[in-house]
Amino acid sequence: MSGVFEEEHEAWTQFQVALQKQDLNAEELRSLADAMTSRFGNLLKQTEKLTKVGDSAQNRLMRIQNELQTSNSKLEKSIRNLQLLSELGKVVTSSLDAKKILSELYEQLKDELDLDIISVGSYDKESDNVKYKFSLNQGSYVPSIFLENLNEDNYSSMCIRGNHEVIVEDILLESEERRAGLKKQWGEEIRSVVFIPLMVEDRVVGVFTIQSRKPNAYNNQQLNMIRSLASYLGIGLDNADAYRSLSKRNKDLKSTLEKVRSLNENLALERQKSENLLLNILPGPIAERLKGGEEIIADFFPDSSVLFADIAGFTVLSSKMNDAEKLVSILNDIFRDFDNITQEFGLEKIKTIGDCYMLAGGIPNSVPDHLERMAEAALRFCTVFNKIKSDWGYDINVRIGIHVGEVVAGVIGKYKFVYDLWGDTVNIASRMESHGQVGRIHVSKAVFERLRDKYAFESRGEIEVKGKGKMETWFLTGQKD
Repeated sequence: MSGVFEEEHEAWTQFQVALQKQDLNAEELRSLADAMTSRFGNLLKQTEKLTKVGDSAQNRLMRIQNELQTSNSKLEKSIRNLQLLSELGKVVTSSLDAKKILSELYEQLKDELDLDIISVGSYDKESDNVKYKFSLNQGSYVPSIFLENLNEDNYSSMCIRGNHEVIVEDILLESEERRAGLKKQWGEEIRSVVFIPLMVEDRVVGVFTIQSRKPNAYNNQQLNMIRSLASYLGIGLDNADAYRSLSKRNKDLKSTLEKVRSLNENLALERQKSENLLLNILPGPIAERLKGGEEIIADFFPDSSVLFADIAGFTVLSSKMNDAEKLVSILNDIFRDFDNITQEFGLEKIKTIGDCYMLAGGIPNSVPDHLERMAEAALRFCTVFNKIKSDWGYDINVRIGIHVGEVVAGVIGKYKFVYDLWGDTVNIASRMESHGQVGRIHVSKAVFERLRDKYAFESRGEIEVKGKGKMETWFLTGQKD
């Protein structure tokens, strides 16, 4: 055998050989036995020494193994905490609901920390206070809202004013005033409290507090986790405040836009009313020219037809009738039907003068068949008037006169606009009406000459016309068969 036990093995071999000698005396045997005893005694000491060394190495190995297991356990816990913080960070920074954030924090951390109370307060620099609107007590949402004035001696003031965290391991060691204030606000016999300022860049946006009924509730590792959470909460709270502010602004903007929309609608409605009123007074093209800025509107029309229709007998009726509303209703029925006919044939109502109705054709837009349209309108006037006369049962009738020729048309007035016609054509048309007969359409020679091929006429011969002398006139009786 080679190695550590070679000498002992050699001595043992020699001892066995000596024992086989025939002449071995007692003295030699004793000497060999002493040598073997010495050798194996040394061997026993070395074995004991090696055993001690082995035991020591084994103990060191066991200690190292335990330390490694402890370190591995801490590492695994740190990894779990980091993963937990990462998940919580996503929840905190992605949500804009502080209540939801606190609830999620509680659910994730209730097995890791003593969370008897968890709350977030927002810092209002203008009023110099911290408003705690969102709190959980044993996981239940507490809707109460309270303020902590930063000019008073409280933990929020210490946190914000000093811009550092406040950690109280046992509230019983604090002043009676602070203990009473804490109990008043949170309604609990709290023993451990942690207040951490919530920061976004260099701005303080609020306070994060965790509280426990146990003293010395949070170790360094847990405090580090709370600090990490606070950094996420600062961003989340700032985002939530910004979102609420933006939502309020959007709501205000929507309200303002709705008011503006309503005002615009009302303005458009009033503008439309004004335009409709203007169109009731003036022809459409004339109204557009006025809106466009023209101050003086005067046009010459070389060929235009003019009609006057007078309600014969209406003056006598009005002098006898005491019911003003009924009198106006009769006249309104007549002129409303006249308006509809005028609109149907594309003619232009000029005005009414008492119980006289005036319209023109070929203005303000020239059309080649304006006189034919005027003739058709006059015939319809007579038809509808007979129906109205029958409905009301009064002794009234219509007298109509028509002439054709050149006119001047324009707008006069400053506060009440009037679109009117001037010229000899207007005067003759008026004379045709006043010198006519009730229930008939009295026309000049110019009208007869232009319509004789399409319409039937009855000659009246020559008559004396005021201001014009003798004139040959006709009655329009209808279309030719």
